Amino acid sequence: MNKIVFFIVLAVVGAGLGFLSGIVSAPMVFDTPVFISSMGVSAAPVTVPDVLGITRAEAQRIIEGGNLVLAGEWTEYGNFETMGMVVRQDPPAGTQVPRGAPINIFWNVGPLFRPFYPDSLVGLSASRAEEKIADWQLYTAGRTRIPHPSIPEGEVIAVAPWFSDSISVRRPVRLLISSGWTGIPVLTGLMVAEAESILVSRRLVMEIVEERPVTDILKEGTILEQFPYSGSNYSSGDTVSVVTGAIGAGGWGEW
Repeated sequence: MNKIVFFIVLAVVGAGLGFLSGIVSAPMVFDTPVFISSMGVSAAPVTVPDVLGITRAEAQRIIEGGNLVLAGEWTEYGNFETMGMVVRQDPPAGTQVPRGAPINIFWNVGPLFRPFYPDSLVGLSASRAEEKIADWQLYTAGRTRIPHPSIPEGEVIAVAPWFSDSISVRRPVRLLISSGWTGIPVLTGLMVAEAESILVSRRLVMEIVEERPVTDILKEGTILEQFPYSGSNYSSGDTVSVVTGAIGAGGWGEW
């Protein structure tokens, strides 16, 4: 047998053996196909839990424990009874969604209008007034400071806005605060004893230079005029001259 015939026979035998080997091994390699999703078991849907009527923290725990994601926490105005609780959810409870799906909850921040009594803030310290505003679940828009002749430094003079009983939580409250009074105090309208007490506390001396007749009994014994005027600069020991009201000629006391 020459070499060409030998190589032809060898090639045919090799091809035959390869074919037989494929027939035997193919069933083991290409058995019934099994397809596995890239998501595995996470492709299975889950049921959205009911989180209405509970706190946000509890809702987050339940949602995340159910293989879902808390996507957003939104606020809504409502009554005091459900304040701080979840009042709505999206998607609704019972909905079938993929694992890891986002869930939004809406919680009640309370009524839009809250109790508000601005007159009770006047005369308080600025910090105490801000505490009361926070207790009413409102917020402040800062402080404005102006001099005031009678209200001590740091106390509330007025409040803006001045709505009685209630105010919207969207409306900030601004406080007008006394920065004190460095000049001579306002004495006009005060009783003599009260005016003298204020002057003594500031090391000033009061001198009554005139008792002017008045017809209004309510003005008797009060300061009608003063000099120097309120707000004027002064030094310790200075004298403030005043005119007081008295029932006299043309007044009730003359018979």
